[in-house]
Amino acid sequence: MEKNTPASKSGSPGLPGSRKADPAIYSQMRRQALEMRLPNVARGAVQAVLMDWHVDRGTVTVLAAADGTASLYLSSGGGYIGGSERFASIRQAALHAVAVATSMQYHFEVTDTSPLPALGDVTFYLTTGAGVLRAVAAEGKLRAGSDPLAALGGAMQRIITEYRVNFPRPTIKTEAP
Repeated sequence: MEKNTPASKSGSPGLPGSRKADPAIYSQMRRQALEMRLPNVARGAVQAVLMDWHVDRGTVTVLAAADGTASLYLSSGGGYIGGSERFASIRQAALHAVAVATSMQYHFEVTDTSPLPALGDVTFYLTTGAGVLRAVAAEGKLRAGSDPLAALGGAMQRIITEYRVNFPRPTIKTEAP
């Protein structure tokens, strides 16, 4: 999905290489991820994993694909794409998340819809050549490690961590008056 796409960060005005955030892009990127079908991946195999959850100012979608692609989409229009091409740790986190999701497919049900999660829930989607599967978990149970999908939640959070480590926010120096 990210072939020949340079690492980019959206929604960070003033940073070199950044673009102005466009909230309309979020639904487009999320839809493309849900429709993603990778060549050379078996029809029933997990091709991509998405995790959606609410944050202070909207929704975050984390994508991990069987080819090592890893992206973060923010409903504000910002996000991160292309990091898995530059950093092996991001790519490995994506591959690990797909492996964890593959072992948990029995927790998922086939779906024809892909709504965003209700407040307090986290929704996971798996795409396969045969369609899309969905599972919903309570965010509190995921955080506590008591939900059956906690390992998958942790694997998807690792992608976020790897982006934070490899793309740290610049510090703004201010001079004292």
